[in-house]
Amino acid sequence: MSNYQENIKYLIQRPKTPVIKPPMHRSMFNSSIRREFKLNKGCHQTMGYAEVKVNEPSEFLKKKSRKVIRPFVENTKTSIKNPVQCSCYPNKPSSTKKNSRNFLRENIVDVVRKVPPLPKHRVQDSRDGHTIVLDESGLEPLYVLKKDFGKLPLYIEKIFKKKETVRQKEVERIQAIKPPIRHLPKEERFVLLTGLKANWAELHKQFLLLPILTDSVTKINRKTNLENQLRNLEKDIDLLERYPNLYVCDENA
Repeated sequence: MSNYQENIKYLIQRPKTPVIKPPMHRSMFNSSIRREFKLNKGCHQTMGYAEVKVNEPSEFLKKKSRKVIRPFVENTKTSIKNPVQCSCYPNKPSSTKKNSRNFLRENIVDVVRKVPPLPKHRVQDSRDGHTIVLDESGLEPLYVLKKDFGKLPLYIEKIFKKKETVRQKEVERIQAIKPPIRHLPKEERFVLLTGLKANWAELHKQFLLLPILTDSVTKINRKTNLENQLRNLEKDIDLLERYPNLYVCDENA
């Protein structure tokens, strides 16, 4: 078949199928709302009601011409002799004591006895007369000159004493339960001595395997560390061999 072959069935236009829309929702109160809206729509289209009498231009509103009816309130005057009794505090005695304090005399006495203020330490720092109060500027070392400067505050000392007391009581309690020093038995002494000698032999073997030439920092540090460990083990072995009767302290008990 050729690519340019035509088909006559596409020449006739096909009718478009109409789109059927669903019916629009209408409220059941639509008619009643429209009726009520039109019922009172034109009742106030004029400037006021027709039957209202309009005042003349000469009869304008004047001051205090409107009659205002206020609610009636009974005036109850209270006096010192017959005060009004409250319902929540019936028969409460009235406090009518006069204050005999003379504030004027007290103020005069306070001013007479007042210590005159000391002159402030001022320094002039410009030729225009600008002065600085050194006590208020922070340039004077006032805090350093205090008696308690550099000392431990009292409340911290109390806290330290309290903690020390608690620690001392705990130590005394532990000592009362189990004595801190005990005698080292021969079996345990022999086990310790055997273990120390085995450790010394192992470290001595490592020391003999070190190179003869120590030309680096790593070699020097390793040799020094092994020498220190051997020296400490020799001291412990000598201590166990020299003294048969030893007492040890169990700190973690």
